[in-house]
Amino acid sequence: MTDKKDATQKNKSDKAMSEISESIGTDTINKIQEIVSEKQQQQSIQYQNPQHQQFSQEVNRLVNSAREQQMSSQQQLQSTLNQASTNLIDSGRLETLFNSAQQLQQAAQLGISNLQINMEKYKQMIEQMEKDCHQQQVATDMQVVQALQQAISSMAQAQNSLLQSQAVDQMFDTVTKCQDNLSQIEQMGQTTTTM
Repeated sequence: MTDKKDATQKNKSDKAMSEISESIGTDTINKIQEIVSEKQQQQSIQYQNPQHQQFSQEVNRLVNSAREQQMSSQQQLQSTLNQASTNLIDSGRLETLFNSAQQLQQAAQLGISNLQINMEKYKQMIEQMEKDCHQQQVATDMQVVQALQQAISSMAQAQNSLLQSQAVDQMFDTVTKCQDNLSQIEQMGQTTTTM
């Protein structure tokens, strides 16, 4: 029964994770197609003057930076969702163990005769708890390995966060340049109309 619960819970979380992974994978493919399409459009653009060209280039830089940050954020989301899925399975298994332990505690309080009458039931319960403990031990050992790997990669993540911060700073600078270029283009238009 507990195996079925675990399997059902695992299937639900696996399905959810699969849908999210598929969605993120589809988003990545769409982003690549967008990049190719944008590159083709950029090559076909005829710039009317240096200000128009500079503004277009700054906007393109902004689009590329925003896309990189978006993809990085999606990767972090995927990692967080994977961890949440693991925690959900662990929580369910540990809750089952706790409930079984409580039932055994109540059985012990009812005395020896109760244990003797329901011996098979309690033996099955303990066997199932043993299986659940083994599964949890394996899962926990895997988490130890993953935690060590995460500790090793945390420095890389810190570096990545610094790079992201720099990238956002650059995006801010690019937005400011776009604003300046747009102001120049506006002034050019006003100069043309007054002449």
